[in-house]
Amino acid sequence: MARTAAADADFYLIEQTLDPEGRELLHRVREFMEKSVQPVINHYWTREEFPHDLVVPGLRELGIAGQAYSGYGCPGGGNLLDGMIAMELARVDPSIATFFGVHSGLAMGSIYLCGSEEQKQRWLPAMARLEKIGAFGLTEPEVGSGAAGGLTTTARRDGEDWVLDGQKKWIGNATFADYVVIWARDTSDQQVKGFVVEQGTPGFAAAKMRDKIALRVVQNAHITLDGVRVPEENRLQRADTFRDTAAVSRNEFAFCSRLASGTRASSRVM
Repeated sequence: MARTAAADADFYLIEQTLDPEGRELLHRVREFMEKSVQPVINHYWTREEFPHDLVVPGLRELGIAGQAYSGYGCPGGGNLLDGMIAMELARVDPSIATFFGVHSGLAMGSIYLCGSEEQKQRWLPAMARLEKIGAFGLTEPEVGSGAAGGLTTTARRDGEDWVLDGQKKWIGNATFADYVVIWARDTSDQQVKGFVVEQGTPGFAAAKMRDKIALRVVQNAHITLDGVRVPEENRLQRADTFRDTAAVSRNEFAFCSRLASGTRASSRVM
């Protein structure tokens, strides 16, 4: 009698299309998640905490951040390997996969797709090494992603700086991120532009959102921007309209689709 595949197996043998180096990396990711994360993750889920001392060094050693990108210290493994890694992360805990998707997909993706050459050289290598963590500030309390109603967070040019005012909500990683990509509407032309706000910038506050039902390990934040001054050199130079924001989102939606296809039902009690 033919042997059936396990419920969480790679049924279509997509893994076999990877080269030997890619399969070896995928197996290392699987081993890390199953041996190091799975035994302890329920502890963090119950307490709404993120396992910084475990996850960040572990993923850093694996060298998987920015997998889909080439250059700037990124691995350049391609979209297929990136998607398979997403599936392996999500098999054990979707929250860890979400943390990784926000950092590697949305934050690094914003800089990779919309940053100047100088900005990519300045920020991406440390993010690829997970020495610096990124977040992506698009959604807002009243308008969601602002695709229809328009973002209410504003950016006003003042000399060599931009002044940001507004609120963002449900922003993953933002309570501890070193770089938060903030999307805001330019008051002069009403177009959406992107800005990298660095940790410790005056006027920037990120309050942890508590009592969530799902993805409790993800540290979502309600961000307040009150006269936050960002230098022109921190404005993403190739992000001039909401179309550029959408390009980053489309890239990550593809990641989320790959993640969802590999996520099995969580065993945690909701």
